[in-house]
This record gives sequence, structure tokens and C-alpha cells, in this order.
Amino acid sequence: MQLRNFLVLTLMALLALPSEAAKNKKADCKYKFESWGACDSSTGTKTRQGTLKKALYNAQCQEAIRVTKPCTLKAKAKIRAKKGKGKD
Repeated sequence: MQLRNFLVLTLMALLALPSEAAKNKKADCKYKFESWGACDSSTGTKTRQGTLKKALYNAQCQEAIRVTKPCTLKAKAKIRAKKGKGKD
């Protein structure tokens, strides 16, 4: 009975350890990206293109990809409160 309990506990401990594949998980396709383009006012997004730099694990990667993200408003004014004397 004790041997069975030992084997069950050992198996549970082994299953709780992360596998080597999970530790070394990396993206299969690596890309080198250009700078972000100008904001397209009609869609509210900007784009950039990436070219394939490295393909790992015999992955099937596209030679070039295009990604988009929403434009940010850089015209936001930051209001700072006065510190020290003269504070309202």
C-alpha cells in the first residue's frame, strides 16, 4: 500500500513540472518590421510590414506580413498641478 501511495505521489509531482517544450516555447516565425506608417484617417489605423527573418521548427511562414493597430492621439494635453507656494 505504501509503495502505491509513493508511486501516485511521484507521478503527481512529475505531472506538475512544466515540460521542456513549455519552457522553451518561442514563436515559429520571426519577422523584421519597418516603422509604423502614417495614420489612415478613414480607418483610424496605421500599418507596417514585416519580412521573414527566421523560421523555426520547419514552420510554414509567410514571406511578408502586414499588421495594423489603432492610431493614438498625440495631441492630448497633460495638465500638471502647481506644487509649492502659490498653489490654488
